[in-house]
Amino acid sequence: MIILEIDDRQLTVSDVSVTADRIMFVMADGRRIEAPLWWYPRLAAASVEQRKSWQILPFGDAVGWEAIDEYISAKALIVGGAAPGATPPKEAAA
Repeated sequence: MIILEIDDRQLTVSDVSVTADRIMFVMADGRRIEAPLWWYPRLAAASVEQRKSWQILPFGDAVGWEAIDEYISAKALIVGGAAPGATPPKEAAA
C-alpha cells in the first residue's frame, strides 16, 4: 500500500478570495482549495473590507486576518472540517 505524503512545498498559498459563502486559496502550483465560509464563523461575520484584509503568513502555508484574529492554514482546507463553534446554515436557521 502506498500512502501519499503532503510535502510542505505543496502548501504554498499564492492568493485568497472570500465570497459571501466560500473561501478559496489559490496555491502556488495552480490548485484551488475551497471551503464553505460558515466553517469559519469569525470570517463569516467579518465585513467585506475585513475579509479583503488578509496576508499570507511567513512560511507561506497559511493566511491571516489580523483584525478579526482569524488564521487558516492550507492544510486545514485540504483536510477539511469546521472551526470550533461553526454551525451549518441549516442548523443555525432552526
